[in-house]
Amino acid sequence: MSEIKQAGIKGYVILGAFVGLMLFTILVVYIYKANQENVPAEPQLYGALLDGARSLMRA
Repeated sequence: MSEIKQAGIKGYVILGAFVGLMLFTILVVYIYKANQENVPAEPQLYGALLDGARSLMRA
C-alpha cells in the first residue's frame, strides 16, 4: 500500500513542477512583451526618453 502512496506523492510533485514551469514561462513571456511596448521603433526617440528620465531624476 505504501508503494501506491509514494507513487501518488511523486505524481503530485511532478505535476507541481510542471505547473510551476508553465507559470514561470508565461511570466517571462509576459514581462518580455511588456518591456517591448515601451521601446521606440526609431533610435532618435531614445534621446527624448533619456531627457525625460533625467528631468524626473532632478525633480
